[in-house]
Amino acid sequence: MKICWEMLHSEEHWAIILRSRILRGSNCIQHHIFSSLWSGMKNEYNIVKENTTWLVGDGKLINFWFDHWHGEPLSETLNVPADQANSFPPKLCSYFHDTHWRIPEDILQQFPSLSLLNSQVILPTVTKPDKLVWNLNGTGILTLKEAYDFKKHHFNKVPWAKIIWSKDIPPSKSMLVWRLMLNKLPTDENLTPRGCLLPSMCSLCNRNEESSFHLFFECTYVINLWRWFASLINKQLHFQSVTDMWTICNGSWNP
Repeated sequence: MKICWEMLHSEEHWAIILRSRILRGSNCIQHHIFSSLWSGMKNEYNIVKENTTWLVGDGKLINFWFDHWHGEPLSETLNVPADQANSFPPKLCSYFHDTHWRIPEDILQQFPSLSLLNSQVILPTVTKPDKLVWNLNGTGILTLKEAYDFKKHHFNKVPWAKIIWSKDIPPSKSMLVWRLMLNKLPTDENLTPRGCLLPSMCSLCNRNEESSFHLFFECTYVINLWRWFASLINKQLHFQSVTDMWTICNGSWNP
């Protein structure tokens, strides 16, 4: 989320190039592109957008209809269909000159309430770039700590977290299980939606397609390991989902 904020906020070369690749007006692309940065931040784009506001400067960066610069986007408050809004000039700078609003007459006739902008929004007297601000603090800047706190409070607590993040388990193994539980392992099943279209086959059994559940619970090689482990703890193990493995972590046994 932090790097997504930097991409929208920064004027560094990497941010400018990435914005030109993934932004279409105020919306992001839906198709795949080869970018290690965008693949990690695309799920955060709408979260950042919903919690930021534009401070009006020269109006060159702000979309008049779709951006948050006057409360909710004007396309929503005025119930303007997307195709109709896209037929109008997009940038805010097209609707004022110097420090005075200049709404085209044909648009005012369709949306008379836009005339209220004269009294509701005071344009800056000094020309300066538009500025994106984070709504949830007093500084307007999203720090890494605030991004962490924001995400922490928006995730559900899971009962298995304290089990895997134990001082008795090597961090590399905890990370592996954490990625498994969140379905973030780079298996063929997860890489295919990202554009990596390769023939899929489990490297252990050479029979089935590679997926997280197959690798850890269905492969014949892994089934033998689970049988061996079940004999050690004297339990019957049956897995219908990944979360089923936590049923063995009860009062009588724990990793």
